[in-house]
Amino acid sequence: SLDIFSIHGFPVSLVQCESNFLGIPNGNGASVGSGGWSNIIEKYVKAKNYCDDPFEVRRDSSKKILVPIEGEWIGEHREGLRSRRVEIHCASSTGVDLAPGTLDGVFTDPPYFGNVQYGELMDFCYVWLRKLVGTKSEGFDRESTRSSNELTGNKTEARGIGNFTEGLSSVYSRMAQALRPGAPLVFTYHHNLLEAYHAIGVAILDSGLVCSASLPCPAEMGGSIHIHGTDSSIVDTVFVCRDPDVAIIQNPFESPSELSDIVKIDLGQLRLAEMRPTIGDIRCIIFGHLTRMAVWNLHPSWTNKDSTAEKLSRFSRMIESFGRVQKIIEDLSEKDSTINGSLNITHPASDRKIKNAVSF
Repeated sequence: SLDIFSIHGFPVSLVQCESNFLGIPNGNGASVGSGGWSNIIEKYVKAKNYCDDPFEVRRDSSKKILVPIEGEWIGEHREGLRSRRVEIHCASSTGVDLAPGTLDGVFTDPPYFGNVQYGELMDFCYVWLRKLVGTKSEGFDRESTRSSNELTGNKTEARGIGNFTEGLSSVYSRMAQALRPGAPLVFTYHHNLLEAYHAIGVAILDSGLVCSASLPCPAEMGGSIHIHGTDSSIVDTVFVCRDPDVAIIQNPFESPSELSDIVKIDLGQLRLAEMRPTIGDIRCIIFGHLTRMAVWNLHPSWTNKDSTAEKLSRFSRMIESFGRVQKIIEDLSEKDSTINGSLNITHPASDRKIKNAVSF
């Protein structure tokens, strides 16, 4: 009766189940299952407690240890501490007007090109929310969340990689101009198609920034219906972008063998966190590093005067100059260690001094 978006679509179920509205207690003060009123309130209380006392999670053997972040809190007001101004807007970032040097950082999670049609999915919720909220609140003045300006690839709407690239470039350029000197623009990304990475590479270059680090980070549940049993990745790449005058690139490489060494270290670190990387994860990690180095190499001679098609073509050629991606993936795997699409790769021993990927 829940998880209607457990896959990237809205299927109509053949079997329907009605939730218990109030929830079902198990006798120990906790609720059974999910979706009931008591269960949702329980989640809300945990979220608000986290705002007052945020923490990170450190793994010690099989145990998770909560590590408090001293002096940090989330919100507008807290007794004894300074107030903050928090603004949330439902608007396009391509049209936002920000003064230069006013942002300490930009942290975003852009659309993944053609993976999810956000507007089409959100219409299901929007029609009900609009009845409750009314039409005068920001973002609820239109009848549908669908828009011809939605920044996703959509064959039906004839929105391709060029449209996606131009929209992303517009956003990143506006954000870059508003950053303080040395401040980062950070975003997460993953996609099964290398072409989708060409778009973010061009967007970074158009903004005048470079990518100093690309960090693999588990981002999705491997058991999700649309991922389980496929070659899809659950690993995002966290791209850290800064002004080229202050950026120091982490883990540079020039050859496929050097790239393989870097990816092996990434995979070893993921395994230390008890994650088992798949072929899809390896592919996306490689895509992230290739994008980072392509941006770094192209930046000195990059010009925004070229057409979008020319920019994408130039970026593609730079990616290809590092070697065939499939060959790099094959070199990272061994036949006798591939089980159900997963690669059994251990942390490599290397005499190359590679900077800690966390120190960016």
